Amino acid sequence: MEAAKPVLVVLGSKVDPHVSRVSAWLENDGSVEVKVIDYLDDTYFELSMDESGRYSLCIDGEPLAENYIIWNRVKILPGSELYLKGDDQSAGYAAREWRAFYSLLCGFCGSRVVNSLQSRMCMIKPYQQALAAESGFLVAPSMVTNKKNSVKDFYSENSEKIIMKSLSGAKVKPEGDGGVPFNIMTMRVSSEDLDGASDEQIRYCPHFFQREIVKKYELRVVVVGDRVIPFRIDSQKYKASSLDWRKGHVFDNFKPCAIDDEITKKIKFFMRRMGFFFGSIDIVVDTDGRHWFLECNQDGAWGWLDDIVDGALTRVFATEFMRLLGVNFTCDEGDVALV
Repeated sequence: MEAAKPVLVVLGSKVDPHVSRVSAWLENDGSVEVKVIDYLDDTYFELSMDESGRYSLCIDGEPLAENYIIWNRVKILPGSELYLKGDDQSAGYAAREWRAFYSLLCGFCGSRVVNSLQSRMCMIKPYQQALAAESGFLVAPSMVTNKKNSVKDFYSENSEKIIMKSLSGAKVKPEGDGGVPFNIMTMRVSSEDLDGASDEQIRYCPHFFQREIVKKYELRVVVVGDRVIPFRIDSQKYKASSLDWRKGHVFDNFKPCAIDDEITKKIKFFMRRMGFFFGSIDIVVDTDGRHWFLECNQDGAWGWLDDIVDGALTRVFATEFMRLLGVNFTCDEGDVALV
C-alpha cells in the first residue's frame, strides 16, 4: 500500500497570490499534497471532538494525513479582494467566524502551525524592538504615551526630529458604506503639530513616537526558515517614499542585495526569539552605514519581490515547507545565491 503524501494545509484563499503561487509549485512538484481551507471557495471541512477531547479534521471528506503542517496565511482584509462578499453586517460576522475557526485550528495543532499561534501573541512594534535590541540591533528611542507634556519632552530630547506611527498597525475605515480601509502611514511631528494638539486629543488614545533616523537606504529582508533573502530599497530616490516607502511604492526602488554575516546572525537570532518561521523584516541603514531595526511583519507581502527574482521566493517558501515535512529537495543555484 502506497504511503500517504505529506500535506500542507493552508488557512487562507487561493485568491491570495502568495497562496496560489506556492500551491501551484508544490502541486507541480508532486511530493506534497496541498489542501487549502479556502473561505472564498467551495471547501468543506469537519472538525470533530469526542468525549475524551480527541479531535479529528476532515477536508473535502478526507481525513487529514498524519504528516502535515499548517501555513497560517489568513488575510481576511476588509475592502480588499480577499474579503468576503455580502453586506457589511453579514460579511463582518462571517469574517469573525472564519478567523475564530482558523485560530481554533492553530490552537489545536500547536507547533505544526507556521507561524504558530503562540508566536503571534505580541507583535507590537516596541515589543519587537526590545527583542531586536537583545539580538544586537540598534533601535530608535521610542515612547508610547497619551500625555502631551511627555510628547513635548520626547520631542526636545530627540533634537526636535521625531515621527509618529500606528501602534496597532490596524487599518482605518472611512465614514460611510463602501469605503476602503487605509493604513496610517509614518508621519513627521513638528512643533506646530504639538502646539496645535490639545491635551484631550492626545489623551484620547495611545500614541507611538520615535526618533527619526536619517536614512541612506532601507532593507526589506524576507526570512523563511534558515533562508535570509535581502532586498535593498532606495527609498530616498523619491520624495514620496523618503519617510515611508509604502507611500511611493515603485518597483525600481527594490533590488536583491547582499548583507554581511553579522546582520544575518542578528536576524536569525531575532526570528528564533519571536518564534517566527517566516517574516519580512524592515531595516533602516543610516548615513553612517549603521543598521536600525524597524519591525517584522510576520505575514508580510512578498509577491512583487518574487517577480523581481523570477519566482525564487515562491520556490524558497515551497522547499522550506517540504523540509518541515521531511521531503528531500534540491535548491536551484539561483535560489541558493539569494541566501
